[in-house]
Amino acid sequence: MIAVTSRGHLSLVALAMGGGALALSHINDAGYWMFTKLAGLDVAAGLRTWTVLTTVMGCAGFALTAVLWPLV
Repeated sequence: MIAVTSRGHLSLVALAMGGGALALSHINDAGYWMFTKLAGLDVAAGLRTWTVLTTVMGCAGFALTAVLWPLV
């Protein structure tokens, strides 16, 4: 159980969880296949690009929620 002190903290916890879910995206993700086909990449190049992209977005989302936590 996560102890939160306000509704704002609860919202930030939800955003951090979403960032973590985004960072651990899998090849079965439909977004991966759309990205690969639209960018004209093969599976290996698409997987390398998608993994870096989603990891950066997930870490940035978590970092943003960590920065906002004391401000809420």
